[in-house]
Amino acid sequence: MYLTQTLRRSAQRRGDDTVLVCGEKSLSWNKLEERCSRLAAGLVAEGLVAGDRVAMLSHNCAEYFEFSFAVPWAGGAIVPLNNRLGSDELHYILSDSAARLLIADVHFKDVIDGFLAQLPSLEGVIYFDPENASSDYESLISEHPPLEDRQRGYEDIAGILYTSGTTGRPKGAVLSHRNLIANAMGASLNSGYNEDTVYLHATPLFHAAGASRVYSMIGAGTTNIILPAFEVGALLAAIERHHVTTLLLVPTMINRLVHHEDLHKFDLSSLRNISYGASPMPQTVLKKALQELPHVAFTQAYGMTELSPAATFLEARYHVLDGPDAGRLASCGQAVFNADVRIVDEQDRPLPDGEVGEIVVKGPMVMQGYWQNPEATAEAIRDGWMHTGDAAYRDGEGFFYIVDRIKDLVITGGENVSSVEVENAIYQLEAVSECAVFGIPHEDWIESVHAEVVTKPGYSITEAEVIAHCKGQMTSFKCPRSVVVRDQPLPISGTGKIMKNELRKPYWLGRDRKV
Repeated sequence: MYLTQTLRRSAQRRGDDTVLVCGEKSLSWNKLEERCSRLAAGLVAEGLVAGDRVAMLSHNCAEYFEFSFAVPWAGGAIVPLNNRLGSDELHYILSDSAARLLIADVHFKDVIDGFLAQLPSLEGVIYFDPENASSDYESLISEHPPLEDRQRGYEDIAGILYTSGTTGRPKGAVLSHRNLIANAMGASLNSGYNEDTVYLHATPLFHAAGASRVYSMIGAGTTNIILPAFEVGALLAAIERHHVTTLLLVPTMINRLVHHEDLHKFDLSSLRNISYGASPMPQTVLKKALQELPHVAFTQAYGMTELSPAATFLEARYHVLDGPDAGRLASCGQAVFNADVRIVDEQDRPLPDGEVGEIVVKGPMVMQGYWQNPEATAEAIRDGWMHTGDAAYRDGEGFFYIVDRIKDLVITGGENVSSVEVENAIYQLEAVSECAVFGIPHEDWIESVHAEVVTKPGYSITEAEVIAHCKGQMTSFKCPRSVVVRDQPLPISGTGKIMKNELRKPYWLGRDRKV
């Protein structure tokens, strides 16, 4: 089985029914299939051969769906780019993946022009304009007849999705057709997606959660409404206008939604399900959501990019405030139908129920490895088990409860931030002798990037100076939102490592989880 089969089969069933709506633009199933096959032909004409990578830089749009199917249709692999990254990070990912072609919204042209000459492997940029039907992209589609599907194999690479790593540089998670199909099947089984589903894509399609939903929804034959970017007012209006039945949001988005002043001014009666994931969900936010939207069934998916991305699922029936199942709100659910999930100690030995260890996952959703990084792959996948870097325990009924994060990452607003990357930037400051970066609770972003800094003797530095320096070094969402300048050295362990758990403890005191 291969990804493009899902589009072809659904197009056979649904024909001229609407599949995509983005603003005033809409496409039928037959038209989407035709455009994807023509775009695939255009990509081949541009030099794409089997196994080549094609990147995409854009906001959410109908073209993202076409990219997601046209590239594997032509035999290639997708490389979605985070449009919030700076030019240096985009350059690194394009260089590391050796992408042959880049499809991009014309509004990113100035950014791309800044590094294009430094990318010899990139043979062409294909621009499209969401507001103008005349573009190189549209010419590729109109000028080439449909290409016969290349029908890639189950284990062929379907995409390389980059995720922030603890070493600072993004790592490319290599996902096969099997990986993404396994996730799509699991999502449909857990959530009951079908031809009556009207799904609103509000999370970024460059994220694993958003990208994987493209394949889930096309396979299930749903109607898809696309928001270019998340904004609560636009989301509420879209739900009312298009009679949306389900959507996926990260906790920060849900927090903003349930506190929005116009929440109850819109007709949300069509909305049946909100799924959430990508970062820890504070219990206060979830309880508020259940109170404000009592007719909506909430579900949770836990996982990571390397798992395509879901490994566990918490059903709607456990999202209750009272009764014997109320305690399940703190859980990230049970293993999805095709995953083995367990808790292991530092020697990878399985732990009994109730004991805290690391979550590891085995199954068809586990990535093939990190792109051109065998060392990181060997560290992450051992005996077929993907090590998540999350500390948790399992109860007697198979529910998993995350209590801490082993990996040195901060997840702020659904975005992964490498603590090491931020620390490396701060260490460039001459006044700094020690620093530690970690996540602390934040009302809106759920977790925010926080730094603790020790100065060298005779030097001084302010919070504002550290933040300003970081803003000049990296994308804004990675920069610390708060900095504490300390007089005393940071606590260290017997092996000389900074004890971030001790530094984090006061900020998370009294909370139901440490992440």
